[in-house]
Amino acid sequence: MAGELRFRTDLYRGTAPFYDRYRRPYPNELLADLRRRLPVSGSGRLLDLACGTGQVAFPLAEYFSEVWAVDQEEGSVAYGRAKAETRGITNITWVAGSAEATALDANFELIAVGNAFQRLDRQLVAKRMYSWLQPGGGVALLWSSTPWRGDRPWQRAMTELFEDWMDRAGTTDRVPAAWEAIMHEDPHEQVLRRAGFQYVGDFDFSVEQTWRVEALTGFVYRTSFLNTDALGDKLRTFERALADRLLSCEPGGTFQEFANYAYQLARKPR
Repeated sequence: MAGELRFRTDLYRGTAPFYDRYRRPYPNELLADLRRRLPVSGSGRLLDLACGTGQVAFPLAEYFSEVWAVDQEEGSVAYGRAKAETRGITNITWVAGSAEATALDANFELIAVGNAFQRLDRQLVAKRMYSWLQPGGGVALLWSSTPWRGDRPWQRAMTELFEDWMDRAGTTDRVPAAWEAIMHEDPHEQVLRRAGFQYVGDFDFSVEQTWRVEALTGFVYRTSFLNTDALGDKLRTFERALADRLLSCEPGGTFQEFANYAYQLARKPR
């Protein structure tokens, strides 16, 4: 079994406004497919674990009687709570706490983890999720690609720029170097199976997306490695460098990609 990683707990400090505005939502087709496959009853309880600002909680709230949204980043939880109040959504309970230690009641119909399972103590959290689920309930690990991962010139240019700027900003240690190798050695599916889950499968969706410079910059500011807190007084210099590099590839300022979205579904036996 591969060793588990330990990520810093302050990686997303100050990112909530950028995270909420610039991270594209999970496709409606993906969420509808998840509701059908589980299936969602319409009267159950949802746990959005490592919830960010509520990228799963908000679009699924209407399909559950009660939603719990939990994240260790207090700023993200506060942002999500304020957003829910503004929208008049009253069935979401917001909790600042870690997936590894927060005490939660059982009997959830669905537990969703969006783009975050790799940052958790996976074996511990998988066991905790198993104990929180009602028999027949499901765990969904949701994933989305990042816009600069690809072979288009502007994508390669962003990746090269990030490598340079992570060195300049001293943020190379914010993402453990071995994390992808560890995930490959001990995939999430195996972690869930060891915890007692029945693995259902992987379900993929592809969406064509268009970006502008402002949106790509905002997306970078929601990351763990080049956000506004990490860049500090180098922020404006980085912004100019990123805009110049992008526009040198696409002078029109429009950047297209095929984004990949997916979820992995597992169930607790009845």
